[in-house]
Amino acid sequence: MTDSKLIIRNATPNDVTSIVPLIYSSGPKAWTFVFSEGKKTAFDFLNSSYTQRGNTVSYTNHYVAEVGGKVVGSILSYTQPSFLALTAGTAIRILSLYKWHAPKVMARGLKTETIIQPPKSSCLYLGHIAVLETERNKGIAKQLIEYMIQINPKYKTISLDVSAENKPAISLYQKLGFQIKETRNPIGWEGIIPSHHYMEKQI
Repeated sequence: MTDSKLIIRNATPNDVTSIVPLIYSSGPKAWTFVFSEGKKTAFDFLNSSYTQRGNTVSYTNHYVAEVGGKVVGSILSYTQPSFLALTAGTAIRILSLYKWHAPKVMARGLKTETIIQPPKSSCLYLGHIAVLETERNKGIAKQLIEYMIQINPKYKTISLDVSAENKPAISLYQKLGFQIKETRNPIGWEGIIPSHHYMEKQI
C-alpha cells in the first residue's frame, strides 16, 4: 500500500534495529516490568525474539510503515488460535534467554495478562501500534490500523488495548470508531504498569 510516500509492508528480520524500539515504545512500562531480569533487559528479549518465527513478537506477525526507506511505524495482528500457539513459542524464547530466571519472567508475564488479555474468539487483535516521535500527527497510525482491517475482511470485531495514560492514542482510536469496553487495573502493583482500556470496533 502506498499513500504519497508512505508504504505499509510485511516486516522482515532486517527491520529489527528499526522496529524493536517502536515495539518497546508501544508499552515501555509493561515491557520493562516483565522482561528486565538480572543482566537481561526488555531489549534483549525483543531483539532475540523478533528475528525468530513462532512467538508473539516475531517479525512474522508485524507490519511496518515506511517513508523514504525509513521505518516510521509498526503494528501487529493476531487472532485467538494463532495467539495460543505463539504464546507457547514465547515461553520457549523466555526459557532460552533467561534460563533459571525464566519462571520469574513468566510469572510477571501472567500478571500483565490480567490487564492485557488474550484476544477474544473471532476477533482481530491489533497491538504494538507505534509511530516514531518525529513522525506523529501525520495520520500514520490511522493508516496502519485501516490497512490491517482492510487485509483481514472476514473479521467484524477489531480489538486493541491501550494504556489509560496514553490520551492521544485513546483519542485517535475513538475517532476511528473504537469504544472502551472495559478498563483493567493492576492490583498489587499499581504505579508499575498503568491501567489499560480494552477497546473494540465493529465493522
